[in-house]
Amino acid sequence: MKKTIKALLVFTVVLLGLSACVGSDITVGQIPPPPPRPVPPAVATPAQGAPVAAAAATGDAVTADVPEGEVFTLSFAHNMNTTHPRGYATEVFAQRIAERSGGRLVVNTFPYAQLGSDAEVANQVLQGHIDITSIISPNLSFITPALSVFDLPYLFFDMEQAQAALSGTLGDHIGGILADEGLVLLGFQTAGFKHLTNNVRPITSVQDMDGLRMRVSQSHFLVAQFQAINAGGISIPWGELPAALAEGLADGQENPLTTIIAAGLHNVQNYLTISNHGFAAYPVIMAAESYNQLPEDLRLILHEVFREVNPIQWNLIAEAEVEQLAYLYDAGMNVNYLSADAMRGFRAAMQVVYDEFAQIPGGATLLSVAARYTN
Repeated sequence: MKKTIKALLVFTVVLLGLSACVGSDITVGQIPPPPPRPVPPAVATPAQGAPVAAAAATGDAVTADVPEGEVFTLSFAHNMNTTHPRGYATEVFAQRIAERSGGRLVVNTFPYAQLGSDAEVANQVLQGHIDITSIISPNLSFITPALSVFDLPYLFFDMEQAQAALSGTLGDHIGGILADEGLVLLGFQTAGFKHLTNNVRPITSVQDMDGLRMRVSQSHFLVAQFQAINAGGISIPWGELPAALAEGLADGQENPLTTIIAAGLHNVQNYLTISNHGFAAYPVIMAAESYNQLPEDLRLILHEVFREVNPIQWNLIAEAEVEQLAYLYDAGMNVNYLSADAMRGFRAAMQVVYDEFAQIPGGATLLSVAARYTN
């Protein structure tokens, strides 16, 4: 009974988090500290107050006292609610921008895909109709194939490597590539690492993947890496996946723990392997035209505030994964971890996708830079 009540409570929290555009409130004029340690699978809510989250839900501005003179307004669209680490960090970013600029720069946030799908929003940023967005990298690969680098298996082995690379030389290289496409890279948000689930057996080595029918998003490099180890890479629409797994139309899938829980996949999958095989990077991009219209001091504030706020989001993702893993244990999943040798075995068996990516313009350079952080 206790476990059932707990599961119902968590399920209710997830539904509320996924369906609500209005997150918890943040008081204007007061920057809240990072939320306390989250309860699985939802992230703990920010400090109480009213205006920021309400503004996010409606697209209204979050403002400080505005001096006389020109006020610059930016739109920031993304697909998460404001209690998710990415959505919450975006609200804090908007509030600190307003305060740091004395109200001269205002960021209106549009969470939960209010302004369209990832592809639609990305195109609107390219056209200058939306100023800023945060979109998972595979959904930006139509802008430049170089962003498919994050689809490669074991590009990074842990969060420390990923953070060092993306805040360092690799991030600089990707920023240069995006600049050629008329975009300014502010930095990277993340959803953490993807892991493997299935209904056949525990995965302790790449050999255990042989013959499994794994569902993956239909990015070319994702499909190719699973085909390289004879593990399917099959296509099933996201909304149909829980039923398909329950009916045996696929054996397993890959996703971060947050997504596994939110979609209820733990209810239809027996085995979870903490594999860290794919890193979910969300470039935060801005239209260069919008960026260039800002005075130099406001551009500096934009970059400074993003660098201050972004670690909150990364830390919340890391904390949430610890709690979510405990929840999945308690839910009855059979959980195991890949060893370092097993991870290297996966990487070696999927080398074909690295060889192919190296042929993309700029691909070999990106791989060489990324390798500095993992060797």
